[in-house]
Amino acid sequence: MIAAAGLLLLVPLADCAHIASLNIEQHQGNYSQVMPFLFNQTTEHVLVFPTSDSIYPYRVKAWSSGAKLASPVLVVVRQEREVISWQVPFVVDTTMKDGVVHFHNTSRTLCHNDMPRIAKAKATSRILPIQLSQNFIIALSTSSLANVDISVMVEEERDFYLQEGRPYEVSVSPSESKYYYYKFHDKKNTSAMIEINSDDDVCLTVSIQDSFCPVFDLDKDITYEGKYQTINRKGGMTIRQREFPDGFFLVFVAKADNYQCSQKHSVLLVEHRKQHLILANRTSTITFTINKGINGKEYEIASLATLGALLSFCIVSTIMIFAFTRWGTISKFRPSGDELDADWEEPPEPPITRELKHELLSRQALTVNLLARAPEKDKRRSYNYLWHILSIAIFYSIPVVQLVITYQRVVNRTGDQDMCYYNFLCANPAFGLSDFNHIFSNVGYIIVGILFLGVVLHRQTKIPNSSTGIPVHYGVYYAMGIALIIEGILSACYHICPSQSNYQFDTSFMYVMAVLCMIKLYQNRHPDVNATAYATFTVLGMAIFLAMIGILNGSLTVWIVFVVIYSLLCAYISFKIYFISFVFDGFKQLKQSLKSSNKVEAIAPIRKSRFALLVIANIINYAMLITGLCLYNTGVTDFGTFLLGLLMGNSVLYAVFYTGMKLVNGERICFEAIIYGLLAIAAWATAAVYFLDNATLWTVTPAESRQWNQECIVMSFYDKHDVWHLLSAPALYLTFMFLLSLDDDLVDIKREEITVF
Repeated sequence: MIAAAGLLLLVPLADCAHIASLNIEQHQGNYSQVMPFLFNQTTEHVLVFPTSDSIYPYRVKAWSSGAKLASPVLVVVRQEREVISWQVPFVVDTTMKDGVVHFHNTSRTLCHNDMPRIAKAKATSRILPIQLSQNFIIALSTSSLANVDISVMVEEERDFYLQEGRPYEVSVSPSESKYYYYKFHDKKNTSAMIEINSDDDVCLTVSIQDSFCPVFDLDKDITYEGKYQTINRKGGMTIRQREFPDGFFLVFVAKADNYQCSQKHSVLLVEHRKQHLILANRTSTITFTINKGINGKEYEIASLATLGALLSFCIVSTIMIFAFTRWGTISKFRPSGDELDADWEEPPEPPITRELKHELLSRQALTVNLLARAPEKDKRRSYNYLWHILSIAIFYSIPVVQLVITYQRVVNRTGDQDMCYYNFLCANPAFGLSDFNHIFSNVGYIIVGILFLGVVLHRQTKIPNSSTGIPVHYGVYYAMGIALIIEGILSACYHICPSQSNYQFDTSFMYVMAVLCMIKLYQNRHPDVNATAYATFTVLGMAIFLAMIGILNGSLTVWIVFVVIYSLLCAYISFKIYFISFVFDGFKQLKQSLKSSNKVEAIAPIRKSRFALLVIANIINYAMLITGLCLYNTGVTDFGTFLLGLLMGNSVLYAVFYTGMKLVNGERICFEAIIYGLLAIAAWATAAVYFLDNATLWTVTPAESRQWNQECIVMSFYDKHDVWHLLSAPALYLTFMFLLSLDDDLVDIKREEITVF
């Protein structure tokens, strides 16, 4: 026992002997001069640098060719108010399991001792009316038994203070981070725009930190302060003066691998990832420029100009409405003696007997009067769409607003700019929102939606329910106007923090509008057998649910389930259209015909044109389905966008079919519908040019999405996606007006003379 205790005492005694043998050598430090050293664990070198009155901070470079990872050289820099230290070789963790990379060349910038005074100084030049001083010493030590070499050099960071409009070029690596200082000198300059570019794929973190020491300039701590984002080839930030009144540090840190820039947060499948995780060369050359941002007056000009343009559009549209009502096609409409007055009571709906079904199914040609036998019931069913969409909008929108505001607060508090996929080269902050312009540009949907509701109300007063023309059920039109308004609200919510998880907010009511357009066109000629609001919104709910599953997990299984469900839905809708909603009765009649007559004659379609068009529509749908599968498999699109394209494609297809069938059946297209149609096509064509030129892409990582970022193109406030918002809103209004006026040529035609197709 006594022997064991004696052995334990030998260990600390041996350590004390080692400390006693440590030789501390002090040297006079020289600026801008390489100082080489060769030593082992028995020696520690201390470099004492003379006091400097330079306004520029100093950068310490240390490199070694012989230092080992097991016994590195420790570099400790002691300043008046802080101490920083690192080792050579410099070790950085990677995202690989147990993976590290080490670097033999290192350098760190020392935060200026008088940085608080420099930041508070009002002078705009680098010659300040205050006395500055910098004092620091550098200590070098190692635990290596063998001699190791290290060289140290200390020099001024001459480009530390940034100027507006001047391009800078800097090289950084995981062991050689850099940071610079920028100060707002002009009080009228309320913001600064930082644009960053790189020609390599090295993953970087760029940080904006307040102008006080210490500066977090290592990969492990850069996210502790300020705002930050990952970039590889392009990046940008808009910084407001009110956030950093004394200026800010712009920090660049290279990462040890490319995981955060090429794989983390990516929605695309792994096989679509083309970036290598670890590049051989981890040094990145960056060019960046700080430009003057827009001020409050420019915000006001852009906002008021937008509202003025939308108001002008509303005025012109209103003039057109009153002109068309006074002198257009519907001006010839005169209320007939059989108009429904307020005291009129609806007779009981005539029952649909088996004989009536048989007659409808056996007819080669149908007229509207046969499918418009219960006008008041059809009217109530039409208004069900309005009440349903109002209820859905309220209960859907409230949690959406709450969620995206929470996201914005998280972004503001954490500074993590990888949460939201903004176009950082044209993201103008205001009112606590990081990207105000993309939110405000959605005001067009709200304004033209209100305008369309006013148009429908005006038309309802001029053309009430009558016994001539296409049965007018305004409930669906009101629902379309509400959907347009809610789309503007939800699109604005999505752009508060655009990302994969929020994308559904931007598209849900686009699905609704696409389906409502098809429902309205079908309702025109099939009012009694049109889909109810309950069935329509149930199917829409299923579609949005599938979109959610596809966005979150677009696996092969999800696609197989979707293809099966969509195929069954296409088949059911096709049978419903062909058999005029009497699907089971139609099959019963077909079965009886097969038993009682020639099988070839029984199988032959009674309404050949309708059958042929349904076959063509199904072929086009399957073509769109296959195209979407191919585009998704190659990473070009995502499930939500594909589903939206499918619904919009069917809406366009049905509108073209409806218009074509009017001409085939000898009806004419009134000049109002022609004008609205041509204007809508022109607006959509122009808007599509801006829509297809994406400035962000949330299916990839935030760093890769920034490669798509583009500068503002209108009033230094709006980018191409904003222009898409501002053009697509009138395009939707003109499309709705085309549908509203498409059958105006039939306003005084008896329903017995109007063909069903």
